[in-house]
Amino acid sequence: MTGAVPLSPAPRVIPSVPGPPVLGSLTQLWPHRLRTFLTRCHETHGPVFHVTGLGRTITVLAGPDANVFAMKEGHRVFRSREAWQPNDQAFGVNRSLISVDGEEHRAFRRVEARTYTRSYLLERLRPALAVVAEDLSALRAGDALPVAAFCKAVITEQLARVVVNGTARPFLPDLLTFVQTTLMVRVTQQRPALAEHLPAFRRARTRSLRMVEDLIDEHRRHTPETAGRAPDLIDDLLAAQAADPAFWSDLDVRMAAIGAFVAGMDTAANTLAFVLYRLGRHPEYAVDLMAEADRVFADGPPHPDVLADLPHLHRFVLECLRLHPIAPALTRTLTQDVTFAGYTIPAGRQVIIATTVPHGLPDCYPDPAHFDPDRFAPGRMEHRRPGVFAPYGVGTHVCAGSGMAEGLILLNLAAILRTLDLEGDPTYQLREVARPTASPDDRLTLRVRSVRHRAVSLLA
Repeated sequence: MTGAVPLSPAPRVIPSVPGPPVLGSLTQLWPHRLRTFLTRCHETHGPVFHVTGLGRTITVLAGPDANVFAMKEGHRVFRSREAWQPNDQAFGVNRSLISVDGEEHRAFRRVEARTYTRSYLLERLRPALAVVAEDLSALRAGDALPVAAFCKAVITEQLARVVVNGTARPFLPDLLTFVQTTLMVRVTQQRPALAEHLPAFRRARTRSLRMVEDLIDEHRRHTPETAGRAPDLIDDLLAAQAADPAFWSDLDVRMAAIGAFVAGMDTAANTLAFVLYRLGRHPEYAVDLMAEADRVFADGPPHPDVLADLPHLHRFVLECLRLHPIAPALTRTLTQDVTFAGYTIPAGRQVIIATTVPHGLPDCYPDPAHFDPDRFAPGRMEHRRPGVFAPYGVGTHVCAGSGMAEGLILLNLAAILRTLDLEGDPTYQLREVARPTASPDDRLTLRVRSVRHRAVSLLA
């Protein structure tokens, strides 16, 4: 008799999240509930699990090690095209910064990223401050500040003025209808395709795209030299097109330019809304925050160096980003077979990298549901462990505008605290909505107790 041949161990079977027949657990993937759902699944099933339903299987990678894996190996094994190309096509292109990888992604990023940096914002604080001063100047003692609408109006207009020397004010309703509907149809699939055929959407799309095209034409006619201004995003795009017209079509330029109007509409704006929600919910932090805001504006418009030293404001914002991340996960497609945490996942599989699941894990953040900005204070720095803090994504596609976004949130929070003494409604219970990213609902308001300083003093 011959000796027995040892058998290879059977591959580990990836657990599936249970759900009702046919629909399965896929129906739980709503943007405003996603982090909570994926965190609960991670606690039950571990770092790898399937979400299934409607004939589809999506594999989720969750936990700090998943984030580290994505940072180290994502450029090699993840592809973005399937998740984002439907959105590109709605804008008339087949690719964009967010939907391509490798050298093509780097080529887009080299041109587009400069004007979304913190340093670019710090050189243009005055136009950003002018926007928030305009919107604060109408408020009086006793008024109600509608948080979500205020934040969208301020952040969208700031990006328009700072990044492309334009304005979003006359077009904001059209931009909201066009961009948010497109994302909810094409990316998050919250709405049926019919929504893109409704007259209101089609009008909004036409007006939004025409507005951007007119702005590009204006930049073609008046260069930075003839207009007496520093180059902005559209100038960078037109220079890149002149250098490589085969890469940059007119539609590619338009797609990148409209990013200035939409980049913060659902990201920085919604984060600022959650920051203001927490401001009303946790008045115990107001004294330190207002004192820091007063220091920022003690001598008029802040010097850029001042914004680099705001420990209380910064920690408050970081804790809001931990508890209310706007981008709770990334969707990608595997380009090859991958082994992670002992499980093998096949090439071609759609995967979700649950980047913000660690934000709610007790072994990463003790008592994770408790709001505690001092987690980020010297001596604790709970977010410094690899893979545990990822509000802007991970890997090569980490948000190109994270520096700009965080800078705008800090600047606006300081400006609001300097101008107004606000109080929250103690009866308000947070209800999140997704349009398409999470935001406090329209019922959230803060009452103006008093006007501390005139809004115009932000610019004096």
